[in-house]
Amino acid sequence: MFNNGWARPPMPPEVSGPGVSVSAGIDVQLGRLCGLLERQELDRQQLAQAIGPIDLPPVDYTITGGQPKFKVARATANDASPQEGYLWFVTRLSLAGMTAGDVVNLYMPTGVAFGVNATALHTFQCPAGVGAGLGIADWEPGITGCVMHPDDGFVLASAGTLTATELILTGQAIQVMAPYVSRFLL
Repeated sequence: MFNNGWARPPMPPEVSGPGVSVSAGIDVQLGRLCGLLERQELDRQQLAQAIGPIDLPPVDYTITGGQPKFKVARATANDASPQEGYLWFVTRLSLAGMTAGDVVNLYMPTGVAFGVNATALHTFQCPAGVGAGLGIADWEPGITGCVMHPDDGFVLASAGTLTATELILTGQAIQVMAPYVSRFLL
């Protein structure tokens, strides 16, 4: 008895048996679930850093003898293609500076000499009625229609008449770290 006359409440009985193992089993399962959710969140963060949209740096070409000649990349030279360990999935290219009737082929030689019999990746055609140097032609190859590897680059060549004096090639791509390419494509 306590000093005020009240009796102490009975102590709960010790818990043992099947209920304890069920409770411990639920705790273990919740711990595993929390660990899985933490790993998934970390994986999402890594994917967000490994895959993302980029703007391709503009590349200027001058026209000499009716053929486009590389003039300058507006960014550093190594920004005109993916860095080691990355791929670019080109989603859009635009060729600006064209004049009505201009036709320009786009090539992407990969580790081989660019030859006369090369197959064009795409042909840009300036729409009719466009003033001199004001034409823009776009190409949207889709996610896997134009994949650039490190040290790849674009080459332009006249496919007939070319009266423009300067061309600018720009575009967008999705940059993907090489270890994440298969997950990106799923």
